[in-house]
Amino acid sequence: MGKKVLIISTSLRPNANSEILARETERGAKDAGHEVEFVTLKDKVINFCKGCLACQKLGKCVINDDANEITSKMKEADVIVWATPVYYYEMSGQMKTLIDRANSLFDRQEFHRNLCYYNICRFFKRCCSNCFEWCKWLKKTYSPCIRCFRKL
Repeated sequence: MGKKVLIISTSLRPNANSEILARETERGAKDAGHEVEFVTLKDKVINFCKGCLACQKLGKCVINDDANEITSKMKEADVIVWATPVYYYEMSGQMKTLIDRANSLFDRQEFHRNLCYYNICRFFKRCCSNCFEWCKWLKKTYSPCIRCFRKL
């Protein structure tokens, strides 16, 4: 039986490298028989966490924006794939902000059940000199993604 896979693309740039890889990961997961939902943070309004911890009692954030909808999808997923550009050897700010806003899931035991995380941003730490190199490299990178999803 296939898993429920949520792919979250955090780049705000159109046709970003991380989004291209996320789309290929989506294709690989679908080919492997999984149910896949793709979420992009483009055009989403996600405000900073206030640190009030009301979410721990309420089960959702008190700030009314797009983060609550995405967090509820995260709660339902069996697998979460994060696709992010690497800024200063770290995840993008919008990804970090969303993770902070998902604090309502932190203490929920049902969220931690056999949940698999795949972060494909690590693949982008390698710098390619030209398009030809990028295509060869993407092909090598895409194959492990498909193998990962077939193992689920």
